[in-house]
Amino acid sequence: MSNRNRVLVIVAAVVAVILVVVGGLYLARPAPTPDTAGLPSPGPVTSAPESGSPTSSAAAPSADASSAPAAQYECTTATEGFEPVRYTFEGGLTVDEKVLALGEDENGNIAAPPPAEKRTASWWSNGPKPGPTEGKAVLSIHTYRNGGALGNEMYEGGESRLKPGDLIKLYSSDGEVACYEFTEAKKVWVDEYDPDSDVMIDFEGAPELAMIICWDFDGSADEDAGEDPWKSRVFFYGSLV
Repeated sequence: MSNRNRVLVIVAAVVAVILVVVGGLYLARPAPTPDTAGLPSPGPVTSAPESGSPTSSAAAPSADASSAPAAQYECTTATEGFEPVRYTFEGGLTVDEKVLALGEDENGNIAAPPPAEKRTASWWSNGPKPGPTEGKAVLSIHTYRNGGALGNEMYEGGESRLKPGDLIKLYSSDGEVACYEFTEAKKVWVDEYDPDSDVMIDFEGAPELAMIICWDFDGSADEDAGEDPWKSRVFFYGSLV
């Protein structure tokens, strides 16, 4: 073998060794871990006092209804109650998010959305339906103790971002729309809540919407002992139009 060929063989062997080593180092790298440092720590899913109705399963929103732009729908009142799959705010706060149909949680409280669903609303499926049905249709929306959820935006600085006259729309999977005009936000302290009142649960009054968020987080609460760290709830009301 000539000197030139011998050099080429040696170089090729060295390159092959380098590739094997580099490849081995790449394969031996630890798998990346998700960046969860910025994920807010959600509060408990309990967002309302107890109700005795059985828990119902969540309903998946229609792809068409949950993705269609709000502008394509007229603001019409449904002729009868329906199951909402999407909601929007128009006015002081612009929102376009999905709705899950839920009953009660394991403690018998009106269920909130899954903890990671920071902008999704849950509709209390054992309560009144949206539209011209007597009573209050109830939606629950998360507030995170470290911020970042829609509830934090809705009552930013201790004041409602929704203003009287703002429009709230609930959409069904087949295009029905129930429109509500925002009227007021009311904060109720948990230890002052009267379960016999119609602040939240109402099957007989005029058709209304009540959206609930948690507020006034108390970091000293003993959650392991069952203490509620959220000392109040804020109710956002809308009248059917």
